[in-house]
Amino acid sequence: MSERLILLTNDDGLWAPGLALLEQVASRFGRVITVAPDRNRSAISSALSLHDILRLHELGPDRYACDGTPVDCVLVGCKHMLGRSPDWVLSGVNNGFNLGEDVFYSGTVAAAFEGSLQGARAAAFSLHPKGALDLIEPWIEKFLSRWEAMPLPPNRIWSLNFPKGEPKGFQLCAQDTRQYLDLVEKRTDPRGTPYYWIGGDAGPVYARTPGSDGQAALDGWVSVTPLHLDLTSPDVLARREEFSKVFGE
Repeated sequence: MSERLILLTNDDGLWAPGLALLEQVASRFGRVITVAPDRNRSAISSALSLHDILRLHELGPDRYACDGTPVDCVLVGCKHMLGRSPDWVLSGVNNGFNLGEDVFYSGTVAAAFEGSLQGARAAAFSLHPKGALDLIEPWIEKFLSRWEAMPLPPNRIWSLNFPKGEPKGFQLCAQDTRQYLDLVEKRTDPRGTPYYWIGGDAGPVYARTPGSDGQAALDGWVSVTPLHLDLTSPDVLARREEFSKVFGE
């Protein structure tokens, strides 16, 4: 069997400590090639640079900085750098949780989904914003040593969120819900032109629903959530008879 080929990326940028940790652990399982953004590209979701050229800079053996998005990095890696589809695409370790609806905004999660679309086994890794990377290293290694024993159907990924302290173990979880207290603040630049700043210092409030990723990660567990790309609402789809009455001829 040929050596396992592993593509790494993130949305915090090539120099992020979490990516360095993931490189270190992943290298124990095969050849690692890293293609990551040349700067922070958080909350960019699945954006593609369809109207801009992409530049790639080799900064070390099998380490490349790309001036595109996390999804760009996966596509460039899969279609140009590797010579074949990777066996694994790993994204992270993100500086901050990706719980609940966070996954729709996250570049970390989007990169893993792109890896899945390219035929690879894929996972996204995220850590409490005040978490310690050294505490989660053995947990990432344990997960990677076992995840091939639990394969997922196509177009699905694992999303892992690590707690602030030493994890108690793994928990298989559903997505939580969360509320962001976002602000859109209007400011004025030195030339008198208005601009807008999206933010908010309070951070998200998670519902901590029993069995959810929010409850698990905030209670000290590694939340392990299987995600899929099919966003069809089955409860509405089941109402075909009602639909026919409303929209039929």
